[in-house]
Amino acid sequence: MVIKKFYISIIFFITLISINLKASQILDYESEIFIRSLINEIKKINNIEQKLKFVIISDDNINAFVDYNDIIYITSGLIQNCEDYVALISVLAHEIGHIDKKHVDERKSKIQDIKNLNSLSTLSIIAGSLVSQNPQYLPSLGISNAKNTEYLINFSKDQEREADYYSIETLKKLNIYSSSIINLLKNIENKNKERGIDTEDYKLGTHPYFEERIDIINYLNEKKENSFDKNINLKFKFIKSKFTGYESNLDKIKKLEYPFNEYAYSIYYSRNGNLKESLSKINKLIQDNKKNYFLIETKADILFSFGYINESIEFYKLVYKNFPNNYYAQFRVFQNINYEDLSQTEVENLFRSNLNLLYKFYNNKNILFTYLRLSKINKKNEWQKFLNYWLNKEDDLQRIKKELNKFKKTDNNDLFRLVDLIYNEL
Repeated sequence: MVIKKFYISIIFFITLISINLKASQILDYESEIFIRSLINEIKKINNIEQKLKFVIISDDNINAFVDYNDIIYITSGLIQNCEDYVALISVLAHEIGHIDKKHVDERKSKIQDIKNLNSLSTLSIIAGSLVSQNPQYLPSLGISNAKNTEYLINFSKDQEREADYYSIETLKKLNIYSSSIINLLKNIENKNKERGIDTEDYKLGTHPYFEERIDIINYLNEKKENSFDKNINLKFKFIKSKFTGYESNLDKIKKLEYPFNEYAYSIYYSRNGNLKESLSKINKLIQDNKKNYFLIETKADILFSFGYINESIEFYKLVYKNFPNNYYAQFRVFQNINYEDLSQTEVENLFRSNLNLLYKFYNNKNILFTYLRLSKINKKNEWQKFLNYWLNKEDDLQRIKKELNKFKKTDNNDLFRLVDLIYNEL
């Protein structure tokens, strides 16, 4: 195996390019299960049964927004700039408020009242851009009528106020509060001022003035009870330091306290080609935090990025053993098995035990080629035929669906599940 010796930083950021967002998606198990736990707390306290999806994207801007399909997008910049988990949960509750209050649906309905907006794709862009604080898209989409523009923006301001109230009421139900919420808002305001955005510009924006939002927070937080969880915050700080190290901003790293600054430095040194210093810091952290397997995963990432594949795989195996749902550790192990040394029975076991990766990453060519190879070894003709088609499919969506329907006729339950999953997500 030939390994290119370029320092690709930390591999926990397996990235996928999003055509719509023009940003890379961050796939990190530790961050995902942490954010999922916060979302579940918000859902539970507000009696929400709806399944909520979220995506973490690599973007230094402090932002979170809900798209046309009610998917929550969270930027790496937001995670880096939250002082504690309460600030993050307040933002998540705000975005969930948009979903729970059906704001995007209301926007769709209001937008449909405007005669010159008759394209579904246009509606999608506008609905998403309003939630994500991007009213600059409106003129380019044909909303040139000043009255119509004002109508849409004012409607959005009302929704943002409602989402603010929803967020703070959620925090009150959870009995948590932190000054970090206001500090986050002030940080955003300062960054906007640095970009030349002043109070007058907010009149054209979709969100209330910062002073108004801070007043809402202060008004709703007269309650003195506080169930701030130090253990949850400890987990958050490790995640935050991981993101800070990845950004490689030394000024931000220096502001972190021990041991989080050391964690960020271990990633920083890895990104800058200093393996010895990187391993020195991560090894010390692992020794002092023996139950934190995510530190071990980061060590595996570091070793992998420097081409020490065999060594890294042993650490990935240890992580996967303790976190069987960690797709990304499983992905590394699966991708680096020597299939030539396996019997047909072992190949079959490998094929079946890793199907969850194929279901989750069915567009990943590395996974697809590996499964094609396994299919050839064990002469799985139906699988070979499908995988060859999927790897070389055309761009025509209707033709793809037509071909997928043919593959649905299979008697193989595993193959049917994959084809049906892909078909339903197109």
